[in-house]
Amino acid sequence: MPSWIDRITALHQLPEWSGEPLIQTHISAVLLGRDRVLKMKKPVNFGFLDYTTPAKRLAACRAEVELNSRLSPDIYLGVETLGAGDTLDYGVLMKRLRPERMLDQLVQRGEVTEAMIREIARLVAGFHQQARRGPDVDQYGRLSAVQENWRENFEQTAGPAWADVAPRERGFVQRWVEQELTTNAARFEERVTGGHIVDGHGDLRSESVNIGDRIHIFDCIEFNERFRCGDTASEVAFLAMDLDARGRPDLGYYFVEEYLRQRPDSGLFALQPFYRCYRAFVRGKVAGFRAAEAEFSEAEKAAARTEAVHYFELARRYADRPKQPTLLVVAGLSGSGKTSIARGIAGELGWRVISTDRVRQDLFGEAKTPAAFGEGVYGPAQSNKTYQALFAQATELLRLDGGVVLDGTFAGEDRRTAAQACAAAAGARLRVVECTLAPELVRERLARRAGQGDGLSDANWEIYLHQLAAYRPWGGGALRLDTAEALPATVQRATDWLRKG
Repeated sequence: MPSWIDRITALHQLPEWSGEPLIQTHISAVLLGRDRVLKMKKPVNFGFLDYTTPAKRLAACRAEVELNSRLSPDIYLGVETLGAGDTLDYGVLMKRLRPERMLDQLVQRGEVTEAMIREIARLVAGFHQQARRGPDVDQYGRLSAVQENWRENFEQTAGPAWADVAPRERGFVQRWVEQELTTNAARFEERVTGGHIVDGHGDLRSESVNIGDRIHIFDCIEFNERFRCGDTASEVAFLAMDLDARGRPDLGYYFVEEYLRQRPDSGLFALQPFYRCYRAFVRGKVAGFRAAEAEFSEAEKAAARTEAVHYFELARRYADRPKQPTLLVVAGLSGSGKTSIARGIAGELGWRVISTDRVRQDLFGEAKTPAAFGEGVYGPAQSNKTYQALFAQATELLRLDGGVVLDGTFAGEDRRTAAQACAAAAGARLRVVECTLAPELVRERLARRAGQGDGLSDANWEIYLHQLAAYRPWGGGALRLDTAEALPATVQRATDWLRKG
C-alpha cells in the first residue's frame, strides 16, 4: 500500500495540481491549482492533534469548513473525498485567493496601509462580539487553562534538541511567566467573568488574512478547541506579534489600538505583553517541530531553526520589561518617523502611545483641518490646550501602566519643561528618543503618507521647513535615532536603551 506522502505526491502530479509547488507544514499538505486549493491533513499525532486515521481526518476537514465559514463563507467550498478502500482520504476544497494580496506579502512589499489595518481590526472586533461564549468556552480562559498551556510549552521545548534555538530565552521567559501567573492570577479570572473568553480563530497571523476586493480571514484552528478558544486579548496579541515579527511593530501596535476603538475593553491592553510573549513562544515551538521533521530538506530545516530562534528571542523581549515607571517622549520634526518608532516601542514594552495628532483630533474634531504653520488648531492657544490634555492623559496612564509614550514634535522649551514636570509629579523617570531623518527622505515620506492617506498629521513639506528652521535638538541624555535605518533594529535599539536605565 502506498504511503500517505506517496499518495500526495501522486495527486500533485495530476494536471490540475502540478503547476505549483507542494506546500507542507508540520500538519498539512496543500495543493495549489489555478482557481482552487486542496488542503489535506497529514496522518500525524502531536498530542494536541490526532489525524492518524481517515475518519479523524474527515472530521477535521468538516470542522475546518464549518468553523471557517464564520469569517469567510464564500471561500470554503466543502470536503473532497479522494481515493477508495486503502487509499481513501479527504481534503478541504477552497477557492484560491490571490497570493500577492496575502497580508504577509503586502507587509513584505511595504504596501500595507493604516486603512487596511483598521478594516481588519473592525472585522476581528465584530467577529469577537458575535462569537460563541458560555461555560464550555470559558474553561479555556481560566487561570488553570493558561497555566496548562504554558506548562505544555515549557515541557515540549525542554531537552538537548532545543539547545540551539532557545537556551537563554526559555529560562528567562519561564521565570517571568511564573511570576505573572502568580502576581496577576485574579486578572485571568476577571476576564472569564467579564465575558472575554470566546470561540475565536486561534491562528490569527498574516498568512491567514487576504486583502482583495474584501478582506478574508481564514484558516482557523479546527483540530483542538483548546487552541481556538480563549481570551480575545490573546487573539488580538497574535496578529500584533506577527506583524512585529515581520518587521512592522508599528502596525502591530496600531492594530491593537484600532481594535479597542471598535470594541472597548478596559482589561485587554494590560494583557498584551503576556499574550504576545505566549504567541511568540508557540510560534518558536512550531518552527522547532518543523525543523525536526524528516520529510523536510536540510535547507528547510535550517530555515525553520532560524525562524524558531527569531520567535523565541521575540518572546524574551516581551518578557523583559523596564522595572522603573517611565514617561518616554518620542520627539522630532514632522515626517521623521516618530509615530512608527513610538508605536514600535510601546508594542514591545506594553505601554500606550498618546500622540499630539490624536489628542488634537479628539479635542477639535472637524475643526482639525490642514492649515498654515502656527494657524488654525495649530495656533498657540490650541497647541497649549493640546499639550495640557496630552500630559493629563499621560499622568493617568503612568498610574495604570507604569509607562507611557508621548508622540509629538516637542519643539518648544516649555513643552519639554512640562514633560519633566509631568514625569516628576508621577514619580517616573523622563526619557527622550529624538527621531532624525535627512530632509530629502522626509520629503519622500510626507508625499507617500499623503498618497496613502495614512495618519492624522496635517503636516506637509512647507510646514516641515518652518519646523526645521525653529527646531533645536534636545540636550544630553536623549537617544538620537536615524530613522532611515530599518524599523525593527531602530525600535530594538531604543527598547534596549530603556531597559538599561
